[in-house]
Amino acid sequence: MMSSVGLYVHIPFCLRKCSYCDFYSVTERGRASKYRAALLEELAEYSCRFDTVFVGGGTPTAMGEELALLCRSLPKAEEFTVEANPGTLTPELLRDLRAAGVNRLSLGVQSFVDSELAALGRIHSAAQAEEAFFMAREAGFDNINIDLMLAVPGQTAESLGRSLARIRALSPEHVSAYSLIIEEGTPFYENTPDLPDEDEERDLYHQAREAFEAMGLGQYEISNFARSGCECRHNLKYWSGGEYVGIGAAAASFCGGERYKNAPDLDLYLAGGGRKIEREAVDEDELLREKFWLGLRKTGGVEYFGEFPDEVERLAAQGLLEIRGNRLRLTRRGLDLANIVFAEFV
Repeated sequence: MMSSVGLYVHIPFCLRKCSYCDFYSVTERGRASKYRAALLEELAEYSCRFDTVFVGGGTPTAMGEELALLCRSLPKAEEFTVEANPGTLTPELLRDLRAAGVNRLSLGVQSFVDSELAALGRIHSAAQAEEAFFMAREAGFDNINIDLMLAVPGQTAESLGRSLARIRALSPEHVSAYSLIIEEGTPFYENTPDLPDEDEERDLYHQAREAFEAMGLGQYEISNFARSGCECRHNLKYWSGGEYVGIGAAAASFCGGERYKNAPDLDLYLAGGGRKIEREAVDEDELLREKFWLGLRKTGGVEYFGEFPDEVERLAAQGLLEIRGNRLRLTRRGLDLANIVFAEFV
């Protein structure tokens, strides 16, 4: 196992399931204390050094004070991120999280337009999102990410411009901007709303990218933008083929050339079962291919020593890949058509 590993902690609790979300979650919080104990029991099975911790969900901040208690017991990593829903934050919880060692907050804002938030099924308003950001600053957080969704129901260039203006005014250190994807098993899959078409989605992406660059947020991955030095080190592990351990119901891990996953079942997890199922050894060719296409998500690309020459030559001829020195990376056009590139290596 590597000397430093990322730790992902999955919190399945939510106040309400969003219409687009396919992550494992349950709309109850009554067993948060038992879940915290189960997480720490599972964590005790690992002896590796964790240099990044990422607490995600679900809605981690729906746990309230139980979340702060959990964070006090987690490794004091160099980068310690907690995902937060603006509608679940209080000044007290934010202060307690900061005191517990959390030094990076990821706010699930998605939009600063109330009609778009309502269409997505979010529990907060645009005003609450701004208030949450100010509360986080007051609590001492100087590394804040804002999640923004693109191509959501009703979104236009004008409405996106309003969200971008609010982000500019708040001046976060990091923004993650992902296009809405309709996933099977979600309410949106059963009853798909009217969405921007493919060309409109690309235009919205370009609009956001140009705005972030003007704010001094450099693009370091297809959907992620940061001030220099504020790139998410935990997520970079995923895109760079690093090792990570996932604890909690439905959490996945990749360690020692093996993948495994916990069952998406809260009852089973609390009973001490469902851990490290679906174990799978990863062969060298598969690992190289995965490391390749995930690495190409980064704007800096991957080190290239002639691997997959046929695929690379074909994609370069289409203007989707370029070689600079010993680096292979997506072109600007390749960023728009990245899924075509990735399909060659999966």
